[in-house]
Amino acid sequence: MEVVLLAHITFNRIGSASGGGGFQSQRQVKFSAEVGGTDQEVIRELVIEIAEANGETVGALEGLRYERGYGGELVLNIQGPSTSYSTAYAQCRIIHALKANGQYFELQVVDDREVKPFVSSRQTT
Repeated sequence: MEVVLLAHITFNRIGSASGGGGFQSQRQVKFSAEVGGTDQEVIRELVIEIAEANGETVGALEGLRYERGYGGELVLNIQGPSTSYSTAYAQCRIIHALKANGQYFELQVVDDREVKPFVSSRQTT
């Protein structure tokens, strides 16, 4: 077992950056991939790699940039030369997960802001 970082990426309009304009080739797809850290450039490159492997034209996402996200999500967006989209190109959420036997289990930080920690001096068996 090991603790890893997972990037959950939702592509809201994969295929829309490959030219042609309009809304004809859009589709929403979700992917998950292990990442080595939360560096924005690394995440951006991963998003581009996944998009290109799933139908986006190589080089079409050179202008992909970060926008303000909400709720801890990273938002990446690109607009077409003649089309403005109301939805972001992709959204990414990074989570800590426990990887065991090829499966991932989400780990969450315990909210202890209003809790006083206590360590028992009694041994439990």
